[in-house]
Amino acid sequence: MRNFLNLLFISLVFGAQSQTMTTHPISYYGIGEIGQQSHSIYDALGKTYVSYFDSSQLNIFNPATYSILTTGNTLLSIGINARASQYTQEAAISNRYFALADHFALGFKMKKRMGLAFGLKPYAKRGYAFSEKIYTGLDSLNYSYSGRGSVSDFFVGFSYALVQSKKTFLSLGANVNYLFGNVYNDRSSILISNTTYSGGLSSASFLVKTIHLDFGVSYKHQFGRHYQMCLGGTIDPSQKLNTTYAAAFYSSNNMSDPTQYDTLSSAIYKGHIISGLNYSIGMSNRVFFDAWKRKARTLHPNLLLNLSYNFKSGFTHDFDSLASWNAGKGQHFGIGIQFSPESKIYENIASLKAFDKLSYRIGAYRDQLPYFKDQVQYVDKGISFGVGIPILAQQSLSTLNFGISLGQRGTFSAGHLMESYVGINFGVILSPARFEPWFRKRKLD
Repeated sequence: MRNFLNLLFISLVFGAQSQTMTTHPISYYGIGEIGQQSHSIYDALGKTYVSYFDSSQLNIFNPATYSILTTGNTLLSIGINARASQYTQEAAISNRYFALADHFALGFKMKKRMGLAFGLKPYAKRGYAFSEKIYTGLDSLNYSYSGRGSVSDFFVGFSYALVQSKKTFLSLGANVNYLFGNVYNDRSSILISNTTYSGGLSSASFLVKTIHLDFGVSYKHQFGRHYQMCLGGTIDPSQKLNTTYAAAFYSSNNMSDPTQYDTLSSAIYKGHIISGLNYSIGMSNRVFFDAWKRKARTLHPNLLLNLSYNFKSGFTHDFDSLASWNAGKGQHFGIGIQFSPESKIYENIASLKAFDKLSYRIGAYRDQLPYFKDQVQYVDKGISFGVGIPILAQQSLSTLNFGISLGQRGTFSAGHLMESYVGINFGVILSPARFEPWFRKRKLD
């Protein structure tokens, strides 16, 4: 088990830097797509991240939730996501696919009121490639545009419960993030002929290495036996990200052989990318029903309704050598419903049928992305559904979670690029059995 976790962690660190993590041309802007987090539980609930928390889950998107974890139950959360996209623009059609590990996080209760979590997750993603041929009458030119790379986020988060009673829970938290990674934009033109492939290449890259902070708050209150309300919020204040910008221009008689490139110009600049204010608010409402009598068993179902809103700011920079970015504003609306037939699985495990043990999820979302085409804003909208499967061996809090998203992304204007996609998320939350904690404090008499 230990070797498997080490291998997976290493693959996440290096895979995040080497693999294409998105396939959309809008990742050209700034340092790539920001805030496109993926999670098997919350994606299935309409991407409602901020207010959904309990002791059996590790919500890495709101640091105030770490203190709700149960003492002695360490949670290891691992996520994998895949996406199949079809792009259409007028008569042109293209299909793209990717799959990779998404996050790796570990959380546990430090003291009675304090929780801690750390791990690795994506921060920004870039990945696109397209080309076009231009006929000038005498010569034929092939223009190619490509982008790659990512910025990863290694975080350590703390939370402290100001109020922790049987009915009320109030917690504050913060993540200290170390952002690191490279993103690249390449643009080339090649003369197409039978004798030569001469041309030029313009390459630009951003190297990010910086500290970043975000904060969260969580509140939960139990109203009688049948209703529980949770409120959550996060804020990511405007901050400067230490960045190195490199730009170079090359020419060559053979663009297929990088060893023959001639450097026409090359420059490196130090500066900052400036992230705008981002915040999110959400509400979770859970209803506990009276017992449902069945022939051979009694069920104690509950229904969860999630609502969330996110405000997203674009990015600017202070590099004199770069043109100003179109720093737009975006927002997200999400709604999700979860139904669990049994709230007391461990107490009634002997009488439950297989489908009684699962949690069923469905949701819908609409994102106004901070990107524009001809003054028209990009929109990402879709529906989602999923299921949670508890791992009941040895009465641990481990679960398997699956989520599927069906959506479209684009400006929804005639002649503009449109993406239709299917997103598949798989997540596992591993926890030790109650009698076998991973971190045990030993005492000598």
